[in-house]
Amino acid sequence: MPLVSGATAAGFHIVRLLGGGELGELYVAQRLNLPRQYALKFLPPELSADPEYRFRFHQESDQAAALSHPSIVGLHDRGEFEDQLWLAMDYVEGTDAAQLLTDAYPEGMPPDMVIEVIWAIAEALDYAHEQGLVHGYVNPSNILVGDSAPGRRRILLAGFGVARPPDETNSLTRANLAIGTVSYAAPEQLLDDAIDGQADQYALACTAFHLLTGWPAFAHMKPAVVISKHLNEASPRPSDVKPELIYFDAPFARALMKAPAERFTQCREFAKALEARGSLKSFIPGAKAALLATAPETTDAWATEPAAAAVSAPPAADVGGTPAPPDMLPTAEVDDPVAPPDVLPKSDVDDAVTLTEPDASSAAPDDASISARRRRRRLHTTALGLTIVAVAIGGILGVMALRSAPRSDDTPANVDTFSPVPTTTATPPAPAAAIPPPIVKAPAPATTTPAVTVSRAAPVAPTTTSPSAAYTTVPQTTRAHAQSPTTTPSGLDPRPAIGIPCGAPGATATSNAGIPVICASTPGGAAWEPPGG
Repeated sequence: MPLVSGATAAGFHIVRLLGGGELGELYVAQRLNLPRQYALKFLPPELSADPEYRFRFHQESDQAAALSHPSIVGLHDRGEFEDQLWLAMDYVEGTDAAQLLTDAYPEGMPPDMVIEVIWAIAEALDYAHEQGLVHGYVNPSNILVGDSAPGRRRILLAGFGVARPPDETNSLTRANLAIGTVSYAAPEQLLDDAIDGQADQYALACTAFHLLTGWPAFAHMKPAVVISKHLNEASPRPSDVKPELIYFDAPFARALMKAPAERFTQCREFAKALEARGSLKSFIPGAKAALLATAPETTDAWATEPAAAAVSAPPAADVGGTPAPPDMLPTAEVDDPVAPPDVLPKSDVDDAVTLTEPDASSAAPDDASISARRRRRRLHTTALGLTIVAVAIGGILGVMALRSAPRSDDTPANVDTFSPVPTTTATPPAPAAAIPPPIVKAPAPATTTPAVTVSRAAPVAPTTTSPSAAYTTVPQTTRAHAQSPTTTPSGLDPRPAIGIPCGAPGATATSNAGIPVICASTPGGAAWEPPGG
């Protein structure tokens, strides 16, 4: 029968009843000679009378009393009162996580709060495992959350030192299993195999799943069905319940592996993986969460994780609604991020793994980083456009320079410099085949011809009827010829004849047009020039 407030028992003053169950009643009490409050637990008389249970009670309470950790409820005293065993433990002003879910967060706690709780409990469990003690019953009811402000509130794990009944084995043969027990039990524990810290890690992951989503990992009203799900079904993902929690899928996929060896080495690694994913702000609801799943960042590219293996196709996030499942999401702008080793399957990494803090490339793709990437993208686009314009302008200027280069020199590169040479009788080159000149009989040439000085005049357009192939590339020029004094016949064209064969220098001839011309000495021989040439 429960004790009433104000009663005295085992040297304690009963303040009020906190709760009760198959393991007895829990009270807030204080010492008669010291005004400090404790959590006082009285075990049922039937258990207290069982010799086997009494042995286990003393054994486990001895181990629990040796634990000293800020996140473990301390055990201060034990004894027996009116044939009932009792334990005096730390009292935390607040409530347990199960009651907190029911009263304040029926659809799941905020991810930041869940990470804070899981961190505290993970460190407590690892500490107990190092002392050789396994909890075996991690669940929201055994997690106490103080009333202090976030970041300073006390979060403690209760249940150490409270021995379970001898027949409370989570096997398939027991018909009266409580749903609150099997919902968080590891497969090896349900099969009555030997358990270690990996079983506590599995239970911690099931607890975190419940705190995040508001639902147990394997939910069903019948304990036998829940046990079957633990043993046979694939590990659930938080995004199956709440799509905006998709970034938390990978840590749960590993912590909820059926085989203990495939889970994280320590509970802290699971907490680190949750914290790393929580820093990505994956819990932003709606389409924005799916949009962040495509962030480059990162290169979050956690492609080898069990629950997010393929991350190449972008989700349809711009049209609203829920994001794509994790096997269709790209890691990605991300720029992104490399997967921390502690969230990879155990087959891919060694047992001793540590989580590195996400760097700038895999940092949370919040609004500021998205704006910064957009600014960088605009700068890159502008720079590319300026580069293209500069190349185009440079090409135009280069073409203009090449076109104007030949005009900068009036003297062709292949023009020889003429110097005065003595003129001798030579066979003139063959005339052009276009219009052969008429045959003109000229008088015999003089035996000697004085040297002719050739001077350059302004260049003129080249003549199309050049008789010599050797001069086809040389622009025609008007040359003034100085020759020995001769008597120019009256009415004859005194200009030198250039380009068409003629008689001896000084002789007269008739052009194709029938106009009298005078033969003159040229570098190619005597030739005449048509009038107006």
